[in-house]
Amino acid sequence: MTNQFMQLDGQDPSGNTVAGRCPHCAHQATLTCTNHHELRGTKDTSQEPMAVRYLMILECHWCKRESVFLRLADFEWHQVASLRHIANMSTKCLEQVWPKKTPRELAPEAPETVREVFAEGALAEAASAYRLAGIGYRATVEQIVKERGASGKNLRDRITSLKDLGASQEIVDAFHEARFVGNDAAHDALAYSAEEIADIAELIHEAVLVLYVQPAQRAKMAAQRAARRSAAKQPSV
Repeated sequence: MTNQFMQLDGQDPSGNTVAGRCPHCAHQATLTCTNHHELRGTKDTSQEPMAVRYLMILECHWCKRESVFLRLADFEWHQVASLRHIANMSTKCLEQVWPKKTPRELAPEAPETVREVFAEGALAEAASAYRLAGIGYRATVEQIVKERGASGKNLRDRITSLKDLGASQEIVDAFHEARFVGNDAAHDALAYSAEEIADIAELIHEAVLVLYVQPAQRAKMAAQRAARRSAAKQPSV
């Protein structure tokens, strides 16, 4: 399930544009609803408000590819003084049908153990097991903190001590968020929404970018510059 395209309300959002992360290219982009088709036999008239299901196609303005979603909407009729009826339709949930959702992965620059633990959390997230995903992402943070050599009597203290090891306050705050979510899932069986768990995963992605990917890229560029300087100093034959 996803909540990022919930703004596409109304009986027929065809032609409307919404901002969000494209399931194909993963860019934050604008997407346009190019097709919206009611599925026959899925309209549930036994409840109030009435539930209706649609197949909805969104085209990404960045990569030009289309994604397919199953849209569940609530449909209500409101009677006004003139005896006319006004329909009000709101999106209840969206399920990504195509492309098939694949588990997240961390960049190869991250330590192997960190990547493996994160992958297990990502598998749980992809299967909509959000409590397990929250626990898995907390465990990922614990592995990162351990790998960075942080000290403290518990995970809270070790995360906070990352500041003394050069981590930004944003990373420290992000890791505490992951810790809260994992603790809530493990100790109180609290279930966060798909979007809330996705946000934790994105926070970890961003932290890995800063802690591992960017330093590796800078080291690679420095090595290339050193090699270029060395080659330039070699006597010509």
